[in-house]
Amino acid sequence: YRLIRARHPDLLLVIAGKLGEQGRRLQEATRPANDVRFLGFVPDGELKWLMANARAYVYPSLSEGFGLPGLEAMLLDTPVVASNATCLPEVYRDAAHYFDPLDVDDIACKLDEVLTDATLREELVRKGRRLLAEYSWDRLARQTLAVYRAVLAGERVGQLRPWRR
Repeated sequence: YRLIRARHPDLLLVIAGKLGEQGRRLQEATRPANDVRFLGFVPDGELKWLMANARAYVYPSLSEGFGLPGLEAMLLDTPVVASNATCLPEVYRDAAHYFDPLDVDDIACKLDEVLTDATLREELVRKGRRLLAEYSWDRLARQTLAVYRAVLAGERVGQLRPWRR
């Protein structure tokens, strides 16, 4: 964070959610900094406001099941800067700007690119909107119905085409 803060002195780092041991160590290491806020648990309405008003949503996950928070940020037109580890590139595809989560210089570089390049931000928001259309309930219902029809027709479900294009 200090690397990116040097180029963006007005930046405020907001960390929401339960802190694990690593988070507590980070909190201790950043005291008494006024540019880092640890909020702990945040109700959904406030979390939505935080995401909608963020300049970027940074997701440095090393282990992830699906990556729903990044999709929630995209829903609020907040550009996503995410780890290239785990499933995130598969889920977010080209709608996020990726970094190596073990390389602080790469994290700072990719975040700086999003903060300074308006065209990149707009492109990420546009691609995020397009990606979210693929995760709609209507699309899910149509795909589920297609599976049921295939099963009733005696087809092996494994022969169906994957949902991605």
